[in-house]
Amino acid sequence: MKKQAFILAVYLISNTLLAQEDFKGRILDADTKEPIPYVNIGIVDVGIGTVSDEDGLFHLNLKSKDYKDDAEILFSAIGYETKYIPVSKAEIVYNEYPEILLKPTIMELKEVVVSNKGERFISDNIGYRNYGEKNYGYWKDNIALGGELGTKVIAKSGLRRLNRFEFEVWHNPSDSLLLRVNIYEDDGNFGRPGTNLNTSGKNILCTVQKDDRMVKVDLRPYDIYVKDDFIVSLELLKVYGEEGLGLVLSATLNGYGSYRKYASQDKWEHFSDVNMAYYVVSELMVSEKTAQRFERRKAKKEKKQKTVSGFVIVRGQMIAGVSVFNTATKETVASDDKGRYIIPAKKGNILTFTKDGYHDFSFRVGDKITQNIILKSK
Repeated sequence: MKKQAFILAVYLISNTLLAQEDFKGRILDADTKEPIPYVNIGIVDVGIGTVSDEDGLFHLNLKSKDYKDDAEILFSAIGYETKYIPVSKAEIVYNEYPEILLKPTIMELKEVVVSNKGERFISDNIGYRNYGEKNYGYWKDNIALGGELGTKVIAKSGLRRLNRFEFEVWHNPSDSLLLRVNIYEDDGNFGRPGTNLNTSGKNILCTVQKDDRMVKVDLRPYDIYVKDDFIVSLELLKVYGEEGLGLVLSATLNGYGSYRKYASQDKWEHFSDVNMAYYVVSELMVSEKTAQRFERRKAKKEKKQKTVSGFVIVRGQMIAGVSVFNTATKETVASDDKGRYIIPAKKGNILTFTKDGYHDFSFRVGDKITQNIILKSK
């Protein structure tokens, strides 16, 4: 199979071109005067942008004379009104951080869905997995903060509740990365990301550690519903450690499309028909008749499903909380308080056992349906 690769990268301006102005400030809530973290800041569609840090501080390198007279710096954050400052009026100071105030938006109560048709939610997971394909997407060269990599998820029409977002990391040299998960309507120009569907007023944050493989983000606290196809993206907020950015994520050969932007407030572009292996655990509202039919099929499938089980042992003691990952199915379970695990798997699958403070252990499933694992401390 031909290797498919796509790069989300930004070309850094050489230090020899630093005839730039450092526009900086501290972004605060207009009512409480508390700092607002992770605000998107930039000149729209130009590729000049950044994100405020956890204290609301930011730096944005500008060359004012290079922009049109009507160019504006856009400030946007979940739960706040958008603010614009003309580039020509951007205050350049050297020894302080001028305050920039954002007004909170008035949060509207979501419509409560009431049905008298005997409908209810059933499990209906959507998105994409990588099952050993040599396909990937990656960020490199210290992409500007606020850069995003998104993929369109095809979904059946109907009310759907998003419960969990999952993606697979192949490589991450950084100590850790702080990312934001964004869920968009595909109502932008030419089906690009448009309206942000996260109306909770809270950021969906995700920290990726150096050794993480499958990353799972709980979406339930954000109460996100969709009715059709949507776009899910990962946005870079912060890089920790001295190593440069080089995050590699798995992708797959589904032809629905991926999108990127290089910096905060930059324009979206469709750059590949290859999809990131983004996966969404969700529930779809269906009729009672459909729900019962689904449950019968599910029970029949589970009855036939093969599993591997056993105990995880350290120095003669059973150990809880060990992550067990099936590299073929991408399913993850954890050993219970008695050290026992059970995971769907068949012959040839590779199971990987991980826990902080211990060396990873992997084995290929054979004919045995039970397998005890001994982990060694680092």
